[in-house]
Amino acid sequence: MDSEIPDNIYPDSNIVISTHTDFTRSHYPKRIKAFKENPLNVNEIVFLGNSITEQGGDWGIRVNNSKARNRGISGDTTEGVLGRLAEIIYFKPKNVFILIGINDLFRDDMTASMVFNNILSIVNQIHDGSAETKIYVQTILPTTTSNIKEKIQLTNQMLDKSESDQPYELIQLYTHFVTEENAMNMEMSVDGVHLNENGYNLWVKNIKNLIDK
Repeated sequence: MDSEIPDNIYPDSNIVISTHTDFTRSHYPKRIKAFKENPLNVNEIVFLGNSITEQGGDWGIRVNNSKARNRGISGDTTEGVLGRLAEIIYFKPKNVFILIGINDLFRDDMTASMVFNNILSIVNQIHDGSAETKIYVQTILPTTTSNIKEKIQLTNQMLDKSESDQPYELIQLYTHFVTEENAMNMEMSVDGVHLNENGYNLWVKNIKNLIDK
């Protein structure tokens, strides 16, 4: 890898992502700046997502592998991830673990099909630009917000059905966190969306064998 990392692999600081809230419009460029200041290396393990990923902190410590890197941005959406894939592709990770879509589904104008198609676009752009990268898509976690439970289930069902035709392996996270009422198990969450330490430990338990391969 060249010692001089091209600046254009990161989104411009003035980028506007239409699906971002006001908070994320200000937070996104701050995170991008932090990524530029602490760049990836080739052949690492990248956790790509929103606040659920960002709040996991040091993923190297979590999964006991120094190559694991955090590329979560609180409030991010599938469109926001699509806007920052050039960094991922440039550094050609060994593995990418994607967990994205819940913030899209909180929006009334975003359907399960739209989120599903955006996740497929993320997967295929990474695959086209870095064919050796193993891509893991993790099913969207449940929430206690009743009106989006069905959209989460529909998105996850579409991801499940398309796995055999697409360049990703699906990790069924949702089933480990959901109650009989199709809600987030509050033993694993601080607020019905975000995870507590129990939740992060359960997440790691379900992917550790893939990281240790």
